[in-house]
Amino acid sequence: MRERTRREINGIVAQVLCEAGLTSPPVSIEEVLEFLDVNRGFYDLDDPGFTDKWKHKIKVGRHKFVKIARKIRLAALWLPNRSEIMVDSSLPKPKKEWASFHDSVHTMLPWHKPFFLGDTAQTLDPDFQEKLESEANYGASYLMFCGERFAEEALDTIPSWRNIEKLRKRYKKSMVTTSRRYVCYTHDTPMAMLVSTPRWQITPDGQDNRWRHFVGSGAFLTRFACIGPAMILGDVDRNTNRRRGGLVGDFGLCLPDVDGDLHEFRAECFYNQYDILTLVVYERPLK
Repeated sequence: MRERTRREINGIVAQVLCEAGLTSPPVSIEEVLEFLDVNRGFYDLDDPGFTDKWKHKIKVGRHKFVKIARKIRLAALWLPNRSEIMVDSSLPKPKKEWASFHDSVHTMLPWHKPFFLGDTAQTLDPDFQEKLESEANYGASYLMFCGERFAEEALDTIPSWRNIEKLRKRYKKSMVTTSRRYVCYTHDTPMAMLVSTPRWQITPDGQDNRWRHFVGSGAFLTRFACIGPAMILGDVDRNTNRRRGGLVGDFGLCLPDVDGDLHEFRAECFYNQYDILTLVVYERPLK
């Protein structure tokens, strides 16, 4: 995404937060939707009544829509003519919230509406959606964490699960969403976050690898571009203990930078009873 687009999205979202009076955390999706005058409903892909009800908007047959929706893992659907978003009722609560914030941003960005008024069969095409979805994802994160407020507070902390947990409670968002925001948009230091299935659990259906997400700070992606999730997962498996939840690992590891020089990182592993979230933070060069 171009920096100009990021700034434009930031400005639009910041204006909504200000005008809605949502200037301190937590930001409630219900208050956002009320300000935007957007209704929220829920759908079930296995319910034939859903596509019967919306077929004049969806413009494709039920079976084709269900196939497209499952292929791209559609979590929500924006119907601009009705000022309504529809969220997949089968999602767990944190993902319903994320999908709602995501689609609320679609409604805020004026250049998105013409696409969603077109042929749904076209606009749901994965290649066509990639740019729009990336913009909505970026805006949703900025909106959920009260614009610049989260970064300002996060910069007063030392990167650790303990401090991320404090921010999670303050902003009332999921641990994955909070840590992702923390890693990507706060400290200018090399750090990364890996979300993976524990070695003692079976990898869920539809998940191609043991890891689900891997994100890095700008400094990490620049200096350690050669590091991928597979290079960290082995250390996570060797250094985590099976527990019911909470911190399950704390260890050091060495990673090479793009020039091949080794550096020491500290890793902390947090188990949320579904996935292991590993925070990897830069410590020092090894000479």
